[in-house]
Amino acid sequence: MSIGKVIYYHRRKQNKTQEQLCQGICSVTHLSKIENNVKEANPKTLQLLCERLHISIEEENKKSELVKHKLDIFYETMERLNQDKAAHFLKELQECKEYVHCTDMIYLYELYMLRYYLLLDDFSTFEKSSQGIHKYLSKFTPFEAYVWNLLQAIYYGKKEQFSQALLFLTKIEEQAEQYQARISEYYYFRSALHGHLCHYSLSIHYAYKAMQVFQQTNNLLRMVHVKMILAVNFIYIGEFEKGKEKLGHTLSDAEMLQDTETKALSLHNLGFLYYKQGKLGESLDYYSQALQHKEKNTASYYITISYLAEALITFSQNEQAAELLSEVLDSFKDQKSPRYIELKILYLEASGAKKTLIQYIIKHGLPIIEHQMNIDRGMKYLQMVASYYEEKQDYASANHYLHICNQYLKNLLTNIGSPVDLKKAAVR
Repeated sequence: MSIGKVIYYHRRKQNKTQEQLCQGICSVTHLSKIENNVKEANPKTLQLLCERLHISIEEENKKSELVKHKLDIFYETMERLNQDKAAHFLKELQECKEYVHCTDMIYLYELYMLRYYLLLDDFSTFEKSSQGIHKYLSKFTPFEAYVWNLLQAIYYGKKEQFSQALLFLTKIEEQAEQYQARISEYYYFRSALHGHLCHYSLSIHYAYKAMQVFQQTNNLLRMVHVKMILAVNFIYIGEFEKGKEKLGHTLSDAEMLQDTETKALSLHNLGFLYYKQGKLGESLDYYSQALQHKEKNTASYYITISYLAEALITFSQNEQAAELLSEVLDSFKDQKSPRYIELKILYLEASGAKKTLIQYIIKHGLPIIEHQMNIDRGMKYLQMVASYYEEKQDYASANHYLHICNQYLKNLLTNIGSPVDLKKAAVR
């Protein structure tokens, strides 16, 4: 606790001037230095100043510890994804916000507010607040710097800029174990990011580390989410029975927790499991069940629609896929959004309009493949463009897009260097 700032806080609260407070105790210059933490006061001077303000250092320390405890609980409720409890503790913290700003907890408070905006998926407020906080980075404690980097990683992960997110997590890996008693999310997000980047072995490795941490904190919901990550990774590496077993657990856990979102995600991933096994009927059934538990016209809803359509196309049910996608595309307001573009590409693929599909991929698809598009689809579409030009005997263009495809794959596998800028690469 910064006692100087606390003295300043109570002096202003009591409408006392510096002259009124320090008369007979010390000079105005000396008090000013104490309040600004430029100079430490001797114990006798501090005692006299506190007595004049009718406060005690002991009580102020207790108050500071209480606020710190509330901050810790606030973050913990967010780690447990409990928005209602987080809002409750935020209200309590805001009631003493002025006091917090007079303590050394000011930066931690602002960082934890960033985590709250991420919990709400309020990206615009997160971005604006991050800009304001960034100029104070040099004043952060090592723990605060760790939290800053973790939150930036979570932000970029939520924005589906996975390589950028991984850069932030890699930067703080050595501190993760040191701070895991206070912040338990590192290994979970590390696992999720490696999964998105098709680093399946690494994703499984970090998932088991995340599970250990969440078991220590008895964070049941996040343990379910880790099981989900493990299940998806097992599906991708062909361990279908392990994946099915994990998804069975997550479905049961979702029922117990009365968590509709987790139930929908489990059903979606069961659809994906049967799709990878070549069982179209079971796949479509589970995808359809997942949609019944999702709110229409949400990001999650569109993801399941895209996977369902992809399954239909794979098994030559193109007409049904085109009909499904046409209806969904009509509901979009933003035709420049990555989600719309990905669904539009699937629609053109289902419709069999190959030339239009290739032109749309080049104009609209390439700019989003690097950061937003499903990686398997991104690779497929890059190869599709190259094959199209090869069929046209335009070998220069074919080689150009094969080079882009190989560079994209290299960056995914190694994550070394800057990701290829596909938008610029498309301009020849």
